[in-house]
Amino acid sequence: MQTIWTGTLKKMRVEAVTPVEYHFTDGWWEKENRVADHRVNDHLGKELVIRFTGDINCTACGRKTKKTFSQGYCFPCSMSRAEADICIIKPEMCHHGQADNPCRDEEFAQSQCFQPHILYCSLTSGVKVGITREPNVPSRWIDQGAVAAIPVARMVDRRTVGLVEKRLSDEGFADKTHWTRMLKGNPEGFDLAAAVDRVVGRLEDWNVEGVLPETERREHRFEYPVLVWPQKVKSFNLDKEPEAGGVLQGIKGQYLIFDGGVINLRKYTGYKVEILAG
Repeated sequence: MQTIWTGTLKKMRVEAVTPVEYHFTDGWWEKENRVADHRVNDHLGKELVIRFTGDINCTACGRKTKKTFSQGYCFPCSMSRAEADICIIKPEMCHHGQADNPCRDEEFAQSQCFQPHILYCSLTSGVKVGITREPNVPSRWIDQGAVAAIPVARMVDRRTVGLVEKRLSDEGFADKTHWTRMLKGNPEGFDLAAAVDRVVGRLEDWNVEGVLPETERREHRFEYPVLVWPQKVKSFNLDKEPEAGGVLQGIKGQYLIFDGGVINLRKYTGYKVEILAG
């Protein structure tokens, strides 16, 4: 086995081509010291091993830590940075403008949260609704392992679209992906267009502004580089066993699929690793 890449894990960079292309991308906190990306698709059908060195560094400040929080942050950064606030996960809980609980970072709020967001329906393990900043289309859909997605509405900011998503969820529209089902193959028997029609109907009932005209509600489809789908989904855990890998049989979402198990690289953001190939 030969070392082909050494770096700090973060979610893989994706390219929306057919099939989707994936690249290992360094998550080191200092941009000028990051190593170059490495194309993962080239290793399909071959031996690939991820070896955890034991070092974990905060992707925001570089502090060594025993565990990470949110998207690879140390505990202090998770408690202070706007990117790790509860409203990032639950945008309906946005507290911007509250005198007793102000936003952690006004610049971040204006550049990230108070920007156009897309409400969409996607097909992952089944049909779900979701939201994302407009520049994250289509990478957000690929990161979730969607085989198809349709944008439904464009709204002015994250809080507005988050409140709509929460209302749809409360009415029974799924907003989560069952990751084990997603990794067992492409979902069948679902009518994404019909789900979009139902969502649009509810938005019109609620007089929601920003619903896209039908000509812009175009379906986007994605094919993933998978040679063999796993029959049973077993996860590698770098915290318990510092090596994960085997024959790389596929990539979907942010998961590498090996003949002996799967690993969600995004889960280990901040972990220093060596990647070895046979």
